[in-house]
Amino acid sequence: MAQDQASWRSRRSLVVAAAVGAALVWTTFSGDLLRPRLPSFDVPYMRTVLVNLADLAVAALLIGLAARAGPRRLFGLTGLGAPVARPLVWAAVLFVPAAAIAAVVAPLSRDFTGPDLFWKGGGFPVIEEIVYRGLAVGALIRWAGWRWWAACLAPAVAFGLAHAGQGEDLASVAGIVAITGLGGLLFGWLFVRWGFNLWPPILLHIGMNSLWIVFALGEDALGGWLGNSLRIAIVAGAVMLSLKWGGDGLTAGNRAARSRI
Repeated sequence: MAQDQASWRSRRSLVVAAAVGAALVWTTFSGDLLRPRLPSFDVPYMRTVLVNLADLAVAALLIGLAARAGPRRLFGLTGLGAPVARPLVWAAVLFVPAAAIAAVVAPLSRDFTGPDLFWKGGGFPVIEEIVYRGLAVGALIRWAGWRWWAACLAPAVAFGLAHAGQGEDLASVAGIVAITGLGGLLFGWLFVRWGFNLWPPILLHIGMNSLWIVFALGEDALGGWLGNSLRIAIVAGAVMLSLKWGGDGLTAGNRAARSRI
């Protein structure tokens, strides 16, 4: 135990943790800071794209400087280079039945567009998973020596707060922050459970966002009874299949915390 405590209390570990914290604080307020200062674009979502790319750049810069890590090590940290075939099968088992059920019980959304599906369904989830899970969770466990559960919790809180703007009143804001925060915990757990493979959280995030865009399952993270029932079923399936297929990633995560690779 003393060795574990020494690892996360070392100067290098504290500097990395502080860099992750600063990056997470930035993501919480970056939209409010940057959007009013960006010009108008004819391309849909361009302002949001630039804000998300700024979040990615700031996180990579701060964490890279703190850990003295170059682009190659940062890419390795994110888990994007991990095998994708098994996560693809896992995602297909989850979302092929879910899409079939949604097609039967829910109408198609009437007003979604190609850019909606491309960015909200795919592009933004990928960037968010790189920032909040690949870089933040990865750095806190592997370079700052944190336990996996603590490393998943801090980015999940920031992830929830970053979605507070979806709410229209205090109750809806609280609900959205809570649900997206719990979603962030799940994505972090998947990342670690699968041995620092970012593809399971990316595919789950893309699948759920896309399903809710294509079908009328609820306009925001709160959703209705139908959307929430399907969400619970997908999450339960993701957890059970990951326990079976995901390997011994949590033990590996604790080993990584001790070695701070």
